[in-house]
Amino acid sequence: MNQTWKDIMPTTSIAKRAWLACAAGAMALGGTLALSLPAQAQLDTALSAARQSTASSAAAQRQVEEADDAAGSAVREYRAVLQQLDNTRLFVAQQQIFLDSQSSEIASVQNQLGTVEQIKQGMSPMMLRMTVALEDAIRADVPFRVNERLGRIERVQNALANPAVSPAEQYRQVLNAYKIEATYGYSTESYEGVHPEEPGNVVDFIRFGRTSFIFLDKRDGSAKRYDMGQGGWVPLNEVDARQIRQTIRVAREQAAPEVIFAPVAAGS
Repeated sequence: MNQTWKDIMPTTSIAKRAWLACAAGAMALGGTLALSLPAQAQLDTALSAARQSTASSAAAQRQVEEADDAAGSAVREYRAVLQQLDNTRLFVAQQQIFLDSQSSEIASVQNQLGTVEQIKQGMSPMMLRMTVALEDAIRADVPFRVNERLGRIERVQNALANPAVSPAEQYRQVLNAYKIEATYGYSTESYEGVHPEEPGNVVDFIRFGRTSFIFLDKRDGSAKRYDMGQGGWVPLNEVDARQIRQTIRVAREQAAPEVIFAPVAAGS
């Protein structure tokens, strides 16, 4: 059993040659498979790279589309903001016009208020003069409804003396008194009243504006006309008295309307 190196070497050489032979045979039989393993790996690598490139391209496309959508949305928002800004500017301009108009109106009102006191100071004396003038006119006028007319003047004077009555109401009462007096000038009326010369008796009065004022005595049917020139009553004849009776009936709507008779003084 004691073998030397030399004994072993041939055996080793024979085994090595046998292995090499087997390897060569294997190379001859499976050479294609051995050579194909690296090529497949390269193909897989290329396919993987292609897939990655395609995925990257798709992702990049999505990013581009998303960026485009975002840009479009931003543009629309920007345009909406510009429109809103224009609307706001227009609203502000309109409000400024309104404020300017209000300022002008306020200034006008303040200016008017500044003159109100002056107007009030001028109105009171004016209304007093108007009332006095109207009272004088009534006393100098044809003496019809004297107590009623002077009573109206007295009420106006009381209103002018009352500080609780506003200037507007005072002025209204003065103008109303003037208006009533003015209507007497173109109206005709008939009414009963106290005999102007015999207070214990009642007579029928008839007035034709301020042109003629007559009374008819119910006791004897006599009639008298007030003469402004004489400042008193003058009698009418029997014919005139009969016509006055008919005129009174027409004025009171007790007879059909017709041409009425109104005796006047010469030159009236």
